[in-house]
Amino acid sequence: MLKITLTGINFDYGNGYDEDYTGVNLSFSSSGATFSVGGFIKVTNEQFMTAAGNMNALKDIIKQEVISTLSAQ
Repeated sequence: MLKITLTGINFDYGNGYDEDYTGVNLSFSSSGATFSVGGFIKVTNEQFMTAAGNMNALKDIIKQEVISTLSAQ
């Protein structure tokens, strides 16, 4: 079973540090399979706020993005 581990949450200040953040990068790594997936995905403020404080919800966003990206290939 592939396990996703959230390793970091970084706020993107695309309009400068004097403004609100413009997005969030969720860094992650995987384990438990014969291959690995890792890096970060960019999410909107709305996506982040919907899942903030809920580790499983944040991991679900990551999983959905990974699956979507792999399906598009």
